[in-house]
Amino acid sequence: MLKVLDVLKIILLSIILSSCSSIEQIALKDAETKRILRNIVKNNPNKVYYKTITLDGDKPIVSYVNQEYLEFYLCKNGIDSVVKIPKNEIKFIKEKFKTHKVLKLDKFLPKLKDKLSNKEEKLKTQYISIPVLFRNNTMALYYNLQTYGGEFTLMQKNNGKWDVICSRSVWVE
Repeated sequence: MLKVLDVLKIILLSIILSSCSSIEQIALKDAETKRILRNIVKNNPNKVYYKTITLDGDKPIVSYVNQEYLEFYLCKNGIDSVVKIPKNEIKFIKEKFKTHKVLKLDKFLPKLKDKLSNKEEKLKTQYISIPVLFRNNTMALYYNLQTYGGEFTLMQKNNGKWDVICSRSVWVE
């Protein structure tokens, strides 16, 4: 009986330790996501809607995640070739976009409330998705939507700072 109790204690301890590791990984991802979202909101010339989006109108953003829309041609200086995201990464990104839920940015980024808007104003409000991190958290992709179009924006982490490197229009009105 004593051995069974010891085995149960060991099992319970290993479950607790593995859940702590998972919580730490989630917290790390959330910290990086928060850095990216802070960068997007802070550097945006428009007000950003206070909730992230998972849909473009009535179409799920994930439906745009494909080879065609993840080839980037207009990139920042220093990148002189087309940036293509390979199929295996597209599959990963698609799975991540499928799991996205709406996030209230005013709760997640309370210090940037002045850059957020709860009004949907034509030409003045931009809508963004939660970014998907990939390539060991050195690259991120998010979807943004404005009055006359939607696009994916590709970001790269350089020296601890997130920079926009390319954008790709999905549709333009």
